[in-house]
Amino acid sequence: MSDLDTVLISFVFLIVGYILGSIPVGILVGRLKGLGDVRDYGSGSTGATNILRTLGIRWALFVGISDLFKGALPVLLAVQLSVPDLAVTLTGSGAVIGHIWPVFTSFRGGKGVATAFGVFVALFPPVALLVLFCSFVLLAVFRYVSLMSMVGTFTGAGYVALVALLNGLDVGSVVGDPYHDSYILLAGVLFLLIEYKHFPNLMRLISGTEPKVGQGGSLRPQN
Repeated sequence: MSDLDTVLISFVFLIVGYILGSIPVGILVGRLKGLGDVRDYGSGSTGATNILRTLGIRWALFVGISDLFKGALPVLLAVQLSVPDLAVTLTGSGAVIGHIWPVFTSFRGGKGVATAFGVFVALFPPVALLVLFCSFVLLAVFRYVSLMSMVGTFTGAGYVALVALLNGLDVGSVVGDPYHDSYILLAGVLFLLIEYKHFPNLMRLISGTEPKVGQGGSLRPQN
């Protein structure tokens, strides 16, 4: 396969990942339940954490699992079609970008955590288990979903990047070359996207005003 073919295939799969990631599950659930636009409540996000604040744990689980599949399914599709590693990683990146900035809802979506975790589940199952364990320990101890999300992302992305750079261990990738440069790029992109979206949460954690799990679901002030 020529370099041009790789670039073209990668671009197509980037768009596929973005479109699937843009499916606004949280907004659809909010409207189905008569809440209206879930972005008018709580943190203004469309993700499972904000659904938990407004509609409870059952719908939060549904949205979280759905958002996870938005990351996992397009990546698994790319893997099954045996496309180049770069196309696989761009598919995952596109899904997370689509969830954060969805084309169907004026580019206002969620924070990308569940979708990014779906990418890790599809590509690096052992890393996903490590992230899941660390995340639940943090949530149980501190009860801040934002802290869990930031540290979990750092743990997963850091592990993939470090092992790929050292090239001394198998990170459990289900695709061709677990040490391909594109996986370091993927880890970096997901880390930067999610940490960027959680910067306001970080400021609230520092100031002591960050709501704990389940808190903060009131209607947002209208401009």
